[in-house]
Amino acid sequence: MHVTAIVLARAGAGALALALTSGTAALAGWNEPALPRYQVIDLGTLGGASSTAQALNDKGQVVGWSETASGTRHAFIYDHGMMQDLGTLVGGSHSYATGINEHGQVVGYSGINAFGSQFPEIDQGFVWDPTGMRSLGALFCPCSYNDRYGASSGYAINDKGWVSGSSETVRGSWVLHAALWRDGVAEDLGGGAGDWSISRSFGMNARGFVVGDYAQDAGKVNAYEREASLWRGSTRTALGTLPGSTSSIALAVNLQGAVVGWSGTFDGAASHAFIWRRGSMQDIGALKHDANSAALAIDAAGDVVGWSGASRSGDSHAFLWRFGEMLDLNQSIPSYSGWVLNEAAGINRRGEIVGTGLHDGETHAFLLIPVIKP
Repeated sequence: MHVTAIVLARAGAGALALALTSGTAALAGWNEPALPRYQVIDLGTLGGASSTAQALNDKGQVVGWSETASGTRHAFIYDHGMMQDLGTLVGGSHSYATGINEHGQVVGYSGINAFGSQFPEIDQGFVWDPTGMRSLGALFCPCSYNDRYGASSGYAINDKGWVSGSSETVRGSWVLHAALWRDGVAEDLGGGAGDWSISRSFGMNARGFVVGDYAQDAGKVNAYEREASLWRGSTRTALGTLPGSTSSIALAVNLQGAVVGWSGTFDGAASHAFIWRRGSMQDIGALKHDANSAALAIDAAGDVVGWSGASRSGDSHAFLWRFGEMLDLNQSIPSYSGWVLNEAAGINRRGEIVGTGLHDGETHAFLLIPVIKP
């Protein structure tokens, strides 16, 4: 019989404690963090070949998108073992869910086309709850439909129902501005309707701090050299870049104001994950032998998840960074599981992690549930 045993011990400085192993007791230094072990759950699909998980809340509800039986991509919410198709905005052919709050409200973006096939379909941000999906509209017009009224996207939602994302401006779809929707009203964080700067928002915390990136002037040669940024209200703080980098992007922020993302070349072809705390950006590295990495999410305790590899593709591995050490999450699941975890996109207070990997060769969303936590 294969037995897994846990032994808890108290020890003073310099003492040794028994650590968990699979079927065998081993000695480990008392101060060394134990490697978490996880049960891995395949979230399945909406009838198509693939799915991707993007975020989860503390209740374990997961959101992302999946291929449907017809081959289109639809936003989903996964709850109590079931994946629900969230549909699309009026006339839309596709949708993507990117964030969820503790009330189960979901944000993302969807195709929309209310006026018929003679008009082009555009993407607009949405908020979904059990009553249905509604459009966020765009910055420069409160109207909801048609490309005359602008494209937008939602990426994060807090428990107040505030949504952060990006919107087309009067300068067109090329000049996006970071936006914050509060009580249905869109606020331009990028500098105003006529400003030529480009900015995007990807994350937000419970206090309404927003993170993303910012490029000073779309009319300049280096317009695409973006800088990770943190907005507190209308005040933007530039977070800088790692040494040797030309661009950076902030993707998530926790309640304490710690920010994570990546810094590297403007196109992301070369990148390293960072954490920014108390005015300083720290390179958190990559897994052994990997050239690139990116941090995608951070929890209240400061644990960070993301990907590490040659690129953000099938050869990358999902990581967990804690106590200053980056761990390959593939080493924390059973070797016989059939999974290669490519990226981790979200982590909650319970230590549950969601992301995307290859399961028996198919790209599927996964949920990791801790079996053992340090």
